[in-house]
Amino acid sequence: MSKPVTGLYRVVKGIAKPLMGTWVKMDVSGEEHLPAEGAFIITPNHISNFDPVCIAHFMMQRGYPVRFLAKAELFKTPVVGQILRSMGMVPVERNSDDPAAVLEYARQALRDGECVGIYPEGTLTRDPQMWPMKPKTGAARLALDTGVPVIPIAQWGAHEVIPRYAASIDLRPQRPIIIRVCPPVDLSDLMTEEGSANHEAVQEATRRIHAAIVKGVEEIRGEKAPAKPWDSSVMSGPDKKTLGRFSKWRRSLAKRGRSLKG
Repeated sequence: MSKPVTGLYRVVKGIAKPLMGTWVKMDVSGEEHLPAEGAFIITPNHISNFDPVCIAHFMMQRGYPVRFLAKAELFKTPVVGQILRSMGMVPVERNSDDPAAVLEYARQALRDGECVGIYPEGTLTRDPQMWPMKPKTGAARLALDTGVPVIPIAQWGAHEVIPRYAASIDLRPQRPIIIRVCPPVDLSDLMTEEGSANHEAVQEATRRIHAAIVKGVEEIRGEKAPAKPWDSSVMSGPDKKTLGRFSKWRRSLAKRGRSLKG
């Protein structure tokens, strides 16, 4: 396994196990793809503020305390910063003028043998149909610089518990959550001494990681993703407030449907 579950992470694990066991019902497959030892990167798709909780819980129960990347500014805030440090979360220096410095803490965590979690999309997907949108290059850069395996994770269901960009929360028990651990992405032909300085290799590694995540989500949903991923920088679509209202509307329809069946 990665590192022992210690400190505040161990406390959280003890609290979360009975809570999550009651709240959600996890359908998990592909666990054999998780490395038995050594550092590695996980790259889930991001559909809800609840999915990091689900991923962290799933990984903790299997002995992997995930070190998720978080904005460095959060580590400077009272209480929150202390909690993040106690759980071994990894600060991202997004405002650094040195591109290499942005992910230096993450590289160090991997050198220390940790499991690092990074969302390639960088934020909640803005795709109206909730497909993984255009990825950023952080996961690929880390992989090429450190040589550690990249394990894509496809997941679905967290958005029904805490909808995207909405304040509501579904507290009903046994909410279904599907997690698919995908095979490690083969980046062996892209590994060179240049690491992330090889920009073509970074772009290709990013493409492969994204394709593996999308394939996993397609298998869960039983449908094909759009040929081109959503790119918020060039595609116009609903803003966050509208997406939040749409999520509430979907929840309302689902609730009405359940009441009619009853």
